[in-house]
Amino acid sequence: MKIWAFAAAGGAAVLLASCATVSREQCEAGDWPAIGKAHALQGFPESRLQKVVEDCGRHSVTVDTDAYMQGWSTGVRAYCTPRRGFEDGRTGNRPSFSCPADLAVDFDDARRLGGRLKGAEDDVNLSESSLERAQREIDDLGERIAELDCVQEDRAARRACRRERERLRDRRSSARFSLDSSRRDLRQAQRERDAVFEDVTATYARRFSARP
Repeated sequence: MKIWAFAAAGGAAVLLASCATVSREQCEAGDWPAIGKAHALQGFPESRLQKVVEDCGRHSVTVDTDAYMQGWSTGVRAYCTPRRGFEDGRTGNRPSFSCPADLAVDFDDARRLGGRLKGAEDDVNLSESSLERAQREIDDLGERIAELDCVQEDRAARRACRRERERLRDRRSSARFSLDSSRRDLRQAQRERDAVFEDVTATYARRFSARP
């Protein structure tokens, strides 16, 4: 089961769909069940109907609200699957409606599994960011140290330059310690992420392998 692939694709689709509005052509075509279903699959709430009525009203088109809501209800049931729940957990997305009672338990359980994996991935990303910051600081301090030649004729200036150089060297030593610590944290986070992935994958397959 390619959890990683479908989660990423699903999250992108939801993000793009959230920008859609009802066009004049859609209003005039009047396929209200299809529009309602599409909006539910994009995670829009029942109140989305009001927006449709307003948009189509600008084009002097009357919405068949019953047909829209029939499609929306169908879309809600199509949305509330374990697979979609897992995708939402991975992306941190949540539909703007509650799933029907007969689908809610599996949807919510799958969403929690996706959320576990997201949390583990977030920890890896955080450790990677810390590692990058420490490396940038070391590089910056190295450049600043290299710029100090401390060959000024004035004795006090030479002394001040040397003190500054030692101060920067101390900071670089601390940054190197932070770099080593970040490397250890990253390795630990990666191990934990891999363990969570294996557990989540096995649990998902055990619970939902025969479901959409």
